[in-house]
Amino acid sequence: MEKINREMDEALNAKIEALEANDDETGDGKVDLLDLKHQLDRVEAQLALQDEQNRRLLSRQKRNLILSAVVVVILFLLIGLMMFQSNQAYETVMDTCAQVNELAGTLQDSLDTLDSAELDAMMQSLPEITDKLSRIDVDALNTLMQKLPDVLDTVSALQEQVNALTSFFSNLGSAFR
Repeated sequence: MEKINREMDEALNAKIEALEANDDETGDGKVDLLDLKHQLDRVEAQLALQDEQNRRLLSRQKRNLILSAVVVVILFLLIGLMMFQSNQAYETVMDTCAQVNELAGTLQDSLDTLDSAELDAMMQSLPEITDKLSRIDVDALNTLMQKLPDVLDTVSALQEQVNALTSFFSNLGSAFR
């Protein structure tokens, strides 16, 4: 047992010497006030460095928090805008449905008041109308529609010339009176 105690004491003394050797900042072989001052300066420098790192970390976290809040506000605004637009679309659809229902009611009323003989006559004339429409030359009609503005311009120019001639003869006639 004594051997174990002696080994433990030696190990403890070796550890204390190693610690004291590490605490000797000045290298003079003993721990004195100057060594403690150096250790204190080193600890203060480490604390200053940690303080600066903590401040940077806090500023980053604050910036991230503000950015997150801005993103949340923007998302809420977008959701509100989408809800408003959805409501507007719903109201438009409902108005359109009401108009369609009104037109369907009007059409039904018209069909109810229509004599079946008149309806049959209209249905009998429908094939004739579609036959006449199928005979129309669409290309010729398109060509005519394209040339129509030029013709109307020419007619307007002729009308202006006729008006000018009419006023000339009017003035000439009043000169002989």
